[in-house]
Amino acid sequence: MPLFQGQRCGVTGASGSFGRALLLALHRQGAIPVALSSSPGPVRLQDGDQELEIETIAWTVGQEEALRPQLESLQLLVINHGINRMGARDAQSTADSLEVNLSSALRLMELFLKTAKPGDDRELWVNTSEAEVNPAFSPLYEISKRALGQLVSLRRIDAVCTVRRLVLGPFRSALNPYGFMQASGVATAVLRQAAAGRELIIVSPNPLTWLLMPLTCWGRERYYRWFTQRPGP
Repeated sequence: MPLFQGQRCGVTGASGSFGRALLLALHRQGAIPVALSSSPGPVRLQDGDQELEIETIAWTVGQEEALRPQLESLQLLVINHGINRMGARDAQSTADSLEVNLSSALRLMELFLKTAKPGDDRELWVNTSEAEVNPAFSPLYEISKRALGQLVSLRRIDAVCTVRRLVLGPFRSALNPYGFMQASGVATAVLRQAAAGRELIIVSPNPLTWLLMPLTCWGRERYYRWFTQRPGP
């Protein structure tokens, strides 16, 4: 059976190239795609000659709590939104990068994890990018994404639902105009690996990413298990 057939699947950053590609790939799998977008107007996708108007939920960074009812209706949430202040190091760019790439993603992650229950087969996917372990030539982007990746490793230890990490290489987008992979191919590869049961999903031509990410995740998880305590009831 196709992945998430007939189930509601939400994607943040839905107006970006990967968000749109993933929504279309989910639609082709028989899922009900839901766009969580901060851009005005509904998200429309082109599937061959057919134009699809996707259910769109408008939201604003900092107002994640308002999404709680919508998150409860999703079988899958993909946290994919982000900004890239390339070349910047000023205070405002630092604050914006941490707010959008880290704090907002963390708030959504916690909201979704609170709504998940054992056995309901819901899933959370977080796009951290290969900036977790490799240079992205954008220090603020790297800092925020690496912190997010560390928190994903920490919080998934006690998660009652499946948490998958998306580690994606350089695909062409507004965040990375120099990327050379196609977002549509990346989205297809992500769904293929998820269907195969992988919780660490890597799509990158860089062999260092394939080597370093599994080692990094393995080491983090053991370190966090040794030096943290299980939450109380």
